[in-house]
Amino acid sequence: MRHLVILATTLLAMALGLVLAHFALIEVGREVATLRTSRPDGSWQATRLWIVDDGDAAWLHSAGDAWAQRFEGNPVVEVEREGTTRRYRATPVPGPHPEVHRLLREKYGIADRWVRFLGPDDETVLAVRLDPL
Repeated sequence: MRHLVILATTLLAMALGLVLAHFALIEVGREVATLRTSRPDGSWQATRLWIVDDGDAAWLHSAGDAWAQRFEGNPVVEVEREGTTRRYRATPVPGPHPEVHRLLREKYGIADRWVRFLGPDDETVLAVRLDPL
């Protein structure tokens, strides 16, 4: 019985360690922008996301098309980066985006590889183009 408790405790500690490592890799060491989208009631919803730049546009990516519903009706969003807030027009762009993924790999390194290992494949990731207003 004692061995079973030790095994269960060890497995729980390992799982907790993986979860903490996951969040640490996402949040620590590289830029994480805060995206604010407006809700139907006029309030703002904030989400922390990775962001990359490609020319005049910035790009976000997220898992699944349901995320794009946040831009329906009002594609104007705010993005806070390094203490500065700017407004953008958000355009969800379905399909694979190898250039955006390359930029993410370059910027976020091992953290990007970790998230892709655990998360969805590139075919189900939705890229969102942000054009400055």
